[in-house]
Amino acid sequence: MRRCVLVAAAAALVAAQIAAADVYVVLANTTVHRGGYLRGTGDGSRLPFYLVPKRRAPDVGTQVRQPPGRPYVFLGRLRRTRNFYATQHFRFRVPRVRPGKYKVVIWCRPCGGTLILAGSTGLGQTVMVLR
Repeated sequence: MRRCVLVAAAAALVAAQIAAADVYVVLANTTVHRGGYLRGTGDGSRLPFYLVPKRRAPDVGTQVRQPPGRPYVFLGRLRRTRNFYATQHFRFRVPRVRPGKYKVVIWCRPCGGTLILAGSTGLGQTVMVLR
């Protein structure tokens, strides 16, 4: 019985990571002043983007039922597209947050509420926010 539960849990994690892996976001700039713009490329029609202090960034495959709250700071959403996976360029203004190291996180509700880090690896890209 215990083995069945472990196998089912592992399968669920793999399925969530595969779905999340279909969504990608890569930042074009990783140094930005408060009030400046983060630019990049990604997909995922209407997915919301957040800025979170690096030390509070989620682990790979973290799932939450609702959009994240504090300390996550909302940046904006990708445009609505007919094809969910249509590639698009984005530009989000960085709000007045404390200078320091941050991660950009996407909340993917269609992926089971997975928090996805921007970047080409599971570690994500680190953004340096300056005064």
